[in-house]
Amino acid sequence: MNMNQLRVEALLRIMSGHSQADFAEKHDLNPSYLSQILSGHRSFGERAAINMERKIGLEPGTLSRPPLDAPAAGLPALQQNVQGDPISLREGKVPVVGMAKLGAQGYFDAIDYPVGQGDGFVLISSADPNAYALRVVGDSMEPRIRNGEYVLIEPNRNYCAGDEVLVQVVDGVLTQSMIKVFMYERDGYVRLLSVNDQHPPMTIEKLRILKIHPVGAILKPSRYISEG
Repeated sequence: MNMNQLRVEALLRIMSGHSQADFAEKHDLNPSYLSQILSGHRSFGERAAINMERKIGLEPGTLSRPPLDAPAAGLPALQQNVQGDPISLREGKVPVVGMAKLGAQGYFDAIDYPVGQGDGFVLISSADPNAYALRVVGDSMEPRIRNGEYVLIEPNRNYCAGDEVLVQVVDGVLTQSMIKVFMYERDGYVRLLSVNDQHPPMTIEKLRILKIHPVGAILKPSRYISEG
């Protein structure tokens, strides 16, 4: 339905119970002009609609708004992208223990703090007593994880194919960490995909991996507090 048709139907609803002649006389309208508008022989554009609203005493824009029962009147229904009733969330906080600043091949250095301590907190509840959070710096994990956001890591939670995970790997004498998508473990190797498609997949020997911790949530910067 185009705007002309929408305005005509809105005018017809307002005229309900009146003939064209009665309605034209009541609001000092030209009967021929009104008939042409309703029949579609004359365009019912924005300027004409504004003049009509002024003549019959309507608020500006009334004739150009869809009715509240738009789907029943033939207008397309809006597509919903949420489902179900709201779910109450428990209050909680998790320590931030470092930054995930991406470097070569998606690696980053994470600061190690004692369990339950860190550089501020993110407001979220976790059933994992060893949960911690990292702040993401850079765009190597976009669009899934954006610069300045936080990732909640839950070491004691299970993970499966397709889950984002924190992986800590021994690389020579160095220990490096990265956030990747876990695909599978097979024949002593672990296959990982990058969150950002510009970084190629990786296959790492299981013996080089110190830990794989699943990502439990991605949090906006507004969830951060500096003190507990």
